[in-house]
Amino acid sequence: MTRKIYAFLIAAVMLLVLHSKGYAEALTPELCKAKAKTAAELVKAEGEAAFDKIKDPKGEFRFADGEGYIWIHNLEGKMLMHPIKPALDGTGVLDSRDINGVYLFAAMNELVEAKGEGWVAYAWPKPGQKESSPKVSYVVLVKNGGKNFVVGSGMYDVTGPDIIKKFPSDAIYKEN
Repeated sequence: MTRKIYAFLIAAVMLLVLHSKGYAEALTPELCKAKAKTAAELVKAEGEAAFDKIKDPKGEFRFADGEGYIWIHNLEGKMLMHPIKPALDGTGVLDSRDINGVYLFAAMNELVEAKGEGWVAYAWPKPGQKESSPKVSYVVLVKNGGKNFVVGSGMYDVTGPDIIKKFPSDAIYKEN
């Protein structure tokens, strides 16, 4: 009986240690999609008042050990809230394009206007790097108070074909 108690205590202590170390969930396309949809629901309910909650560095929308996050832009191409690069807030982003010529925010807007939500694949440099890597973002169109918001989350090293295999019924942007 004493061994069982010790084993239980050791297991409990291990769980507490692991939890306190902040072992994060892995950044996956499923997690990006889920967080974007949850953030979209918050923006739908609260509008711009949700932005502070979404950009909170200790909040639920900074995930996967800080690698995952949510940004918000509008259909006019203005970045409304970017938690990693706040210097982008208030700037026009429609001219942003990747090395392949994809105007990524224009593509996101085109997709959400047509389908409401879905994936956009593009190439973009990882933080601190100059070379571009494959990246996908999940974006959702949200309406609140007469305003349109595009809520998104993305991750590197995933391609459009990867998304099509994983989410065959999801909308994915394809250039015309």
